[in-house]
Amino acid sequence: MSSTANSSMWTAVSYLIMERVDDLLYAELLMFSFMFSVVMRMISNGTIREICGALIGILMVYWFVGSKLLYSLIIVCANMVLFTYVKNRYLPLYSFLLTFTYLGLLRLIHLFGFPPLISHANAVQLFMTLRLVGLSFEIEDARRKNTIKCDPKRVRFIVEPNPWHTFLYAYNFAGLFTGPYYTYAMHRDTVDNDDIMDISVWSEIFWRLWNLAWSLPAFIILVYAFPLQTMRSDEFYDETIYYRIWVSGLVFFWMRCRVYSAWMVAESICVLNGIGVYPENCCARAGQGPTKLDSFKEEMNAPGTVYNSEAVRNLDIWSVEFAPSFRAGMRAWNRSVQYWLATYVYKRVSRDFGVFLTMLVSAYWHGVHPGYYLSFLTVPLCTFAEDQIVSIMPHDKNGNLPLTFTIFWYVIRQLGFTLMASGFLLLTWRDTIRYWNSVHYHVHWIMVTVIVFAWLYKTLLYAGIMFVTEKLASIFHFQTLKFFDYFSFVDVKTKRSRNTNRKETDSNSIKMRNHYKANDGGDSFKIASDSNTIVTGDDSGKVSVFVTSSLRLP
Repeated sequence: MSSTANSSMWTAVSYLIMERVDDLLYAELLMFSFMFSVVMRMISNGTIREICGALIGILMVYWFVGSKLLYSLIIVCANMVLFTYVKNRYLPLYSFLLTFTYLGLLRLIHLFGFPPLISHANAVQLFMTLRLVGLSFEIEDARRKNTIKCDPKRVRFIVEPNPWHTFLYAYNFAGLFTGPYYTYAMHRDTVDNDDIMDISVWSEIFWRLWNLAWSLPAFIILVYAFPLQTMRSDEFYDETIYYRIWVSGLVFFWMRCRVYSAWMVAESICVLNGIGVYPENCCARAGQGPTKLDSFKEEMNAPGTVYNSEAVRNLDIWSVEFAPSFRAGMRAWNRSVQYWLATYVYKRVSRDFGVFLTMLVSAYWHGVHPGYYLSFLTVPLCTFAEDQIVSIMPHDKNGNLPLTFTIFWYVIRQLGFTLMASGFLLLTWRDTIRYWNSVHYHVHWIMVTVIVFAWLYKTLLYAGIMFVTEKLASIFHFQTLKFFDYFSFVDVKTKRSRNTNRKETDSNSIKMRNHYKANDGGDSFKIASDSNTIVTGDDSGKVSVFVTSSLRLP
């Protein structure tokens, strides 16, 4: 009996190894990159390190993907030509369209008899796309630096690179296969600093290796116990809905542990190369680098400076696991790519469709599998529902939500992320829809219910305010209030108002303050006849104003 059990176990392990061959290759790739990074710390000259980093990158790409190296070379050369000869403001648009169109064609190239863009070759192309398009925006911003209105203490511009420097940045091996993404400006911070290797970074490495020490075993154990194939088997769909949700949650957890393990090593590789290492006081952000440039210039390489590696911290594990909201959880995940999407997509288009377009670009960047689009296009529904329910919940004086609601919404958040993760894992339309249908699209129904509930609550609240205001108006012998086009709350002391013109607000605030003073303060209810405003005051001298767009007097 024991020998039979052992035989079954080793058979399962063999199947698992064959199924996870890509993961083993990634482990090998990361291990070699880590060792190369340790050696690179012995080189002080930044120019030599830059050349060696690109040479290692090219050799590793060729070693792991072979002739598919040409796929990345073609688009790198094409962008080098664009950067050299396109001098107008449409450079980022041309680079974006060219690079993303090329990425889409590569995903179909196997249909024409060429080697398919899969696995490690696909990973290289993904991060090459981010680097090249991001660099086009950095170049264009640098060309227009004299016309861009910005804070010079927080925004910096690069020196436009020549084709050689573009090539070296594109193929730098740190982050080339797994991320994190970092800007050309961050790359130059390392290359132009010959003393950066004198900074001790081992404390930044050790806490990442500590996370690796628990995430890697957790991944191995769970992927053995609950392989992805389980969610594709017919037996899985014979179980109850609760079992299916539970198992999909465990599969999602080992997927997170897999990513944690890979990114802890990938971040460590960047840190060992000096990428993303900045003074703590310069408030570096993931993907962007320092945001307080004065502190960066003053403290970099100065004695006694405390450093961190937030600029390449691609995820915040604690927030990913325990943040109670969708937005907080998403902000903590793949932070460098989110910076890229926010900076080069969301902020560059109209806000009316910014979220939708950003999710669409993100899905397209990840791949052409329908599961990506089904998952990403569920995100706006979840975030919109979250915004609506949070807007009607009471907050304490510190802005915190009630504990019971926070726990409740955390459970909803976990269900939502688990459902969306299934699209990333199952990939195909058939498998993803089959699973979503088997759990009755429960997350979608929850979000729709929340949105409807919040809308009804606000509608009833609005009706209640209208009723009370009409009663007050009748008590003070004024005609009934007409339709309220909008509401806002004004603090006269600060003279701030939502949804009103600033000049009108300032003028009305002064009039209302004078009106209030003339009535000697105290508990009161006044109507300012020339400002369409209801004024309430108290003994503290603070005046609160409820603004309406139409308040007719007799």
